[in-house]
Amino acid sequence: MNPYHVLEAVGILVSGLLFYSYTYSWVPPGHGRSRLRRVLLNGVAFGGITVVMMIARIEVDPGVFIDARAVPVALIALFEGWPAGLVASLMGAGYRLWLGGSGAWPGVLSLLGTAAAGGLCHAWARRSGGVGPRHAVSLAGLAFGVTFLGFSLLGARGLALWSRLWLDYLVTVGLGVGVMARLFHDVTEQHRLIAAQQRFRAVIDEATDAIRILEADTLQIVDANRADCELSGYPREELVGRNARDFWPDDPALRAGREASLAEARAHGFARVSGLAYKRRSGEVILVDGTRRLAEFQGRRYEIIIFRSAAERLAAEKTEREAAELRAATLLARAAAHEINNPLAIIMGYLQIMADQAAEGGKHARWVPQMLGAATRIRESVQRLKDIVRVEAATPAGEMPSILDTRKSSAPGAGPAPASASTPSAQSSVAPGQ
Repeated sequence: MNPYHVLEAVGILVSGLLFYSYTYSWVPPGHGRSRLRRVLLNGVAFGGITVVMMIARIEVDPGVFIDARAVPVALIALFEGWPAGLVASLMGAGYRLWLGGSGAWPGVLSLLGTAAAGGLCHAWARRSGGVGPRHAVSLAGLAFGVTFLGFSLLGARGLALWSRLWLDYLVTVGLGVGVMARLFHDVTEQHRLIAAQQRFRAVIDEATDAIRILEADTLQIVDANRADCELSGYPREELVGRNARDFWPDDPALRAGREASLAEARAHGFARVSGLAYKRRSGEVILVDGTRRLAEFQGRRYEIIIFRSAAERLAAEKTEREAAELRAATLLARAAAHEINNPLAIIMGYLQIMADQAAEGGKHARWVPQMLGAATRIRESVQRLKDIVRVEAATPAGEMPSILDTRKSSAPGAGPAPASASTPSAQSSVAPGQ
């Protein structure tokens, strides 16, 4: 074979490979109109390459030429399916019919047969999880067989010519399809990985929790999602590549908590932390809750940290504590009101009798109104105990400890409703002697 012609053919195929790699950016694989545009774009492009390959023939002996027209048709059909292969083969077939001659129709049929073989191998590869060496080798064999059938349609003259050229076609089709299929596979795999990375990025960026990935041995930040950037105040570019310790609080006591959680994760492969100090870019130190997990990939260890601000948890715990305090205070106050109401009713009954006697000139005329006023105040206080809707502490004065402010706690206003508790009905006031 003429080495310059071989290099020319290889260059044409490499140009097709480069074009094919760019189609993933121009027209990504999809459905509907996107799929149709991709079929037409690749079909027309590789149809043009097929025509160029028919023009740029390879000299194998003085005055004897072959061409690698089957290679671009087989490759695009293998990786894009039979529709793209059909478009490419039709363009090559049109050019061959335009050239004319006795071999026109056998050449057309061999191109269509190669597209059909590529489509079959494409369907096989899809069921197998992707194009592999066995698919490429099988297609090379089928393309070689289709080429032989094309020569056989010419009769004895074609078979005689084939007997001289079969080895050249075997090398051209076998190496062309086999080697280039590997390069095409690398292109598709690269774009598949890019798509997977973009999908991974979209998923972790939409997560509500902050996610940070570190190299376990060096604590170098490998990745951080949008929630982490928003919580820390740093853009992703300033986080990635830095050591995680650079963003720890300066206080040695707070850093000790970080070291303890890190040691636990390395010892057990997992650690759950609550109320861990986290320093923001502004210098503010907040508390976060999260988990640390070690993972290994391709011989390297990574630490995956998922965390969120502890503010919501702390607020929820505070609400729960307040509700528990309110329930306890309400139950105690209602029980006290019930216990006080019964003897208070008796006391007020006797005071009423004494007040009637004092009005008739009894010796306790000065004391009875004061006692009645005090009993009335006690009854009002007891009623406030029954009406508690929140827990409000009175401001301590001097050495007096903090106590419940019944007036504020029973005043109407916003606040959590008291927990329901059955309150026994107070006994009716019965005057003594009745």
